[in-house]
Amino acid sequence: MRTVYLGMLLLFQRAVSSLTEFSVNGEIRNFAVGNGKVFVVTDSQLLQMRLDLVEEKHKDIQNHRHQNRVNILLPFDANKTLITCGTSDCGYCELLDINDISRSVYREDVPVGSSVKKSSVSFLVDFDEGTEKYMLVAREKVPDECVSDKGVSLHNTLESQAGGIFAKSGIEPIEARISPQSDAEWIDGFQSSSPSHSYLLVNVKSRTGPAVVVLRMKNSRSKIEMTKSLEGAVLQCCDDKEHKKLLSSSVVLSSGSLLLWAGIFTAQESNDPQKTALAIYDLSQIRDRVPSYFSCTPTCRAQKGEDVLRPRAVVLKHSSMSSVAAEKKGSWIELYIGTATGQLMKIVLDKALNSGCVTVLYKSDDDRMVFPRMHFDPVDHKYIYIALRNQIRRVAVTQCGMYSTLRDCRASQDPSCGWCLNTSKCLTKDECSASPWISIPEDYFQKELISFQVTELSTEVTLNLSLNVAGQFPLTCTFMDEHVNLCNSSSGVFPSCSCRFSSQHLPVNVTATVTIGDQKITERLKLRSCPDVTETSPYAKCVACVSAGCHWSSSSNQCSWAHGSASQVAVMDKCEGLYSESNAPEIFSLEPNHVSFHGKKHAVLKGRNLELVEKIRFHGVMECTSKETPVLERSTDTLKFSIPSGNKGTVRVCVVTADGRCHSNTKITYGARPTCTGLQPRNTWASGKRKITVLGNNLEFVDAIIVHQYDKPITLNSNKTFWFHTHDQREYMGSGPFTVSLLVGNSTVDCVDKLSYLPDPEFTSFSTSKLDNDVLANIQKTEDKLNMSKEEMRVWGLQGKEQFECVIDTVMSTALICRTVGAKDSEISVDSFKIMFGNSIKFLELIQHGIKYTCAPVAVTIVILLGVHAGIFISGVVSRRMTQISGRFESSN
Repeated sequence: MRTVYLGMLLLFQRAVSSLTEFSVNGEIRNFAVGNGKVFVVTDSQLLQMRLDLVEEKHKDIQNHRHQNRVNILLPFDANKTLITCGTSDCGYCELLDINDISRSVYREDVPVGSSVKKSSVSFLVDFDEGTEKYMLVAREKVPDECVSDKGVSLHNTLESQAGGIFAKSGIEPIEARISPQSDAEWIDGFQSSSPSHSYLLVNVKSRTGPAVVVLRMKNSRSKIEMTKSLEGAVLQCCDDKEHKKLLSSSVVLSSGSLLLWAGIFTAQESNDPQKTALAIYDLSQIRDRVPSYFSCTPTCRAQKGEDVLRPRAVVLKHSSMSSVAAEKKGSWIELYIGTATGQLMKIVLDKALNSGCVTVLYKSDDDRMVFPRMHFDPVDHKYIYIALRNQIRRVAVTQCGMYSTLRDCRASQDPSCGWCLNTSKCLTKDECSASPWISIPEDYFQKELISFQVTELSTEVTLNLSLNVAGQFPLTCTFMDEHVNLCNSSSGVFPSCSCRFSSQHLPVNVTATVTIGDQKITERLKLRSCPDVTETSPYAKCVACVSAGCHWSSSSNQCSWAHGSASQVAVMDKCEGLYSESNAPEIFSLEPNHVSFHGKKHAVLKGRNLELVEKIRFHGVMECTSKETPVLERSTDTLKFSIPSGNKGTVRVCVVTADGRCHSNTKITYGARPTCTGLQPRNTWASGKRKITVLGNNLEFVDAIIVHQYDKPITLNSNKTFWFHTHDQREYMGSGPFTVSLLVGNSTVDCVDKLSYLPDPEFTSFSTSKLDNDVLANIQKTEDKLNMSKEEMRVWGLQGKEQFECVIDTVMSTALICRTVGAKDSEISVDSFKIMFGNSIKFLELIQHGIKYTCAPVAVTIVILLGVHAGIFISGVVSRRMTQISGRFESSN
């Protein structure tokens, strides 16, 4: 038994030894990453975790008298402590053991933390070699009953410093501080390494309007000298539309006198698809000016003045960016971007700050916003930590394994990913040891993996083909015309190869194959004599020219032989603006245009000239690849197709004809996936067709409902509420409970509740009484767990061939009461009742010796199997009686 127990314990330890996510109780308010720990703060707890998100310790932080919010969380690794400051009473600061946060090292009442709903920024400042540091705190004004000043202050972090721990003043007689003259929302702060400065980013509101300001101080052992050195500038973003609020920021590069910084700015328009902008600035360009929004104590050295900094590059515009983190890798800059819809994206910049494509590293099922601050794993930066409401996640910064071929690996435009020849996998460079590693060229982006050109020399033509990759490895090339080698002579030296052949072969279709290890990259080229490209329209002529590897002159609209070693230009880039045809396909509308990221099975596109369309193309903003889906049904003005899965956000949709051109465009927005939080009711009667209401979010994205894994889909109906009708129990061969799932594109989402089948309700007898001209009926039923409502049933009173609706007043567990209303001057009477629910109709009638009870499915003839040994006389009586009932039923329908 002991051996079994130890084995189970070992399995459990392995299962939790490394996590990619951790959910907390409550909402995450702040988190920080030290050298070996992750610290997370909620409204009620402080948690200590390993870097792999396994919890080690937790500490309750609520005060029994006052609400407490920990808003300063600083790992002081050199001192082996964690600095926390909160809002309890008028504020406090505390030192905790960084390896055991349940152990308090020191605590003091200090009015440092801002109030619960106010902003604050804090970070540690090195002003000398060694472990001594200041804690810089910038905060909005705390409640009036607490004696404290808003603005920026510097605090000791050690008892050995002059004035003692957490003191603002020391050997200097005057307290140093920076005060905002307008409302200030503190967003971020950091220390640069060379030269040593401290920076603060703040949104200000003044009489002249909102502005984003950057402040800079020169780090110094003297707090007074540090605050007196204040200078700053207003950050302007962006040229086409003003974005006057900062959401998140990150240092990109601090080297020598250069300081690149990235910020996410937002505009005021809530529905703008480009509401947020990610821009890069050089903060080393701050001049000797102090923005008029701030003042220093003692007085600032720099003069007051509104210096303005403009971005060096606007990298990306998007509807909902919320956070950014950056790091430099070689000549590349990698930016990680969180969104308000719960996505983590990655984009790479070259040394000229040109951007590559966007890769989505993670997307949440719902629309939880990514916390404005993100942190890299301090060990090797292979992971980044993000927070989403009540969840902390660790996400790999490179996900090379998602690419299965050399072409796809190269198309990712991720300089951290390359093709490993020995393993035939897309890997990072350190994972591909002692093997050639093929990656994108250094320092710049080249969209196409292969480019080619044709040049003429006398009677021969030379086809030059280049592989746009970085690395050194052997390659071989073949050039085939049909199944015959095209080349009179060929040569190949990495990264290029060439083929020379007679110009008399032109035009010719060439299959060029580049072989690298076990990877074969094939390009089909349609080569022509460049001066002989004479298509009718300028666009067609340009496309044919560039596609054949020739040189296109946009000034003269002429095609000629290529010259020099210039790389091939993409057709769309070179020929854009030349295309115009009156009979081109055109999109008028697309429904639905808002779907889950799982896609949608049924979509309809309307327009004109659509009979030539072969497929629909979907391309996200700056995404690496596009997706295409075939047309399922067509006419001249309507196309039916399925929308593929995608990443959250807006994508461009166009229609593609046989020549590869993409015409017209519209947009689709991908949102969160649907959720099913419950069913009302959670059971149904055996004969089916009970209305089940589905509870949840984003249900408009659902294609159908699946009950039980082998069931055919059921259509989901919507009229502000979402519901479906159940099938007959016989289709499932059981009573359940059965899993209920939402069909969304090609994916399914399980409901929290399951569906059970119960026997049909049994109605046993009835009694009637007169009330004026009406008949009041009390219909008895067997007690069940169906909890039927009066909206689920209809009742008619029958008399001869006439029927009168009996309006249901009350439904109880063992009876229902209804009223059959007579005419004003005439009475009605009934001798039987017809009760309809779902797919079933049941009859109750008075006979000579009691109640007779029958059941008939809707529109189905009732068949009664008679016993062989029953007498002919009895059989005849029953048959005549059933004929009467059937006649009543038919007259009622």
